[in-house]
Amino acid sequence: MVQKWRPKFVPGEDDIQKMQVWVRLSKLPMEWIDVDMLRIRGGMLGITYKTDPITESQAWRRFARICVETDVTKPLKNTLKVEDRSIKVEYESLCLICFNCGRIRHSREACMEGRPEHIEEVQPYKKGNENNDAKSEPFGP
Repeated sequence: MVQKWRPKFVPGEDDIQKMQVWVRLSKLPMEWIDVDMLRIRGGMLGITYKTDPITESQAWRRFARICVETDVTKPLKNTLKVEDRSIKVEYESLCLICFNCGRIRHSREACMEGRPEHIEEVQPYKKGNENNDAKSEPFGP
């Protein structure tokens, strides 16, 4: 992960809010693969910093690469809608991306979005306790 330097930043303690990432845009029409058009498309994701030299040379490949600064506290976009097209967006080198909420730093399995906020504490079954009557408990001992 790369982010702009800021004074008094302490890695591991301070939250990263914005960072620069390389993004792949797939299935672009050839006329959209120029620096100006890619800056416009990158602007839909954040601030466009640069384009990949191979992309700039318009050498044939299946995707265009651009470097954008994006707000990682907000969900990442996985597609861009441009005119009547859907452009697939892939983020390079982000180790943990949640495909549930679109944020980084946790997996789908660890995602808290959509989970109940209050979890009721369950008391363990105590053998020999008169209050633990199997007939009154719907799931039994």
